[in-house]
Amino acid sequence: MIRRHVLIVALLAGTIVASAAARTDGNGRQVNLQTLPYAFSTWRGSDAAPIDEDTARILAADAYLTRNYAAAAGAPVGLYLAFYGAQRPGASIHSPLHCLPGTGWEPLDVGTIDVASANGSTSRVRRMVIRKNVDSAVVLYWYAVHGRTIANEFASKWWLLHDALTLRRSDATLVRILVPVEGEMQAADQRAAAFAADLLPFVSQFGS
Repeated sequence: MIRRHVLIVALLAGTIVASAAARTDGNGRQVNLQTLPYAFSTWRGSDAAPIDEDTARILAADAYLTRNYAAAAGAPVGLYLAFYGAQRPGASIHSPLHCLPGTGWEPLDVGTIDVASANGSTSRVRRMVIRKNVDSAVVLYWYAVHGRTIANEFASKWWLLHDALTLRRSDATLVRILVPVEGEMQAADQRAAAFAADLLPFVSQFGS
């Protein structure tokens, strides 16, 4: 169990920071990431340790949330949410596809998967397997853009540009899940997908 939490903290430390959860976007809307429940379905969450100020400055998000979730036996699930009230130079969403390699994590496999949530809807999310030394993890992430779940970086930028012109909004939320691989890769995949399925209905409100 100690090994699991050390890996989660190490992964979080490279790319995320815990800070004030409620901020205002460019349109005056209040975005409070702390409304995400600590307990939903079979999952129980706890706050992750705060990250250094240098990382916060580089990411330049308007609000963050970092938690670890657990359910029965199995590896812990690390969750990171980052809300950006507007895309602007020096303050735009940082893709895990680019950030994680910069902190020493090597992507071994990158693709997309479909996740079916409890309400019957299906969402496509990005899946990565990453490795650093002897540690590896499964990462799922997506962008919540005005009611859409988007797995592709180029598509997210296109919709942000589209909505900036048509809705005068460019706010968005990055959602990232990671599960350490312990034993079979399939077990980590299944755990990450199960958590994503239970999480999707709750995070759809951010950036809607």
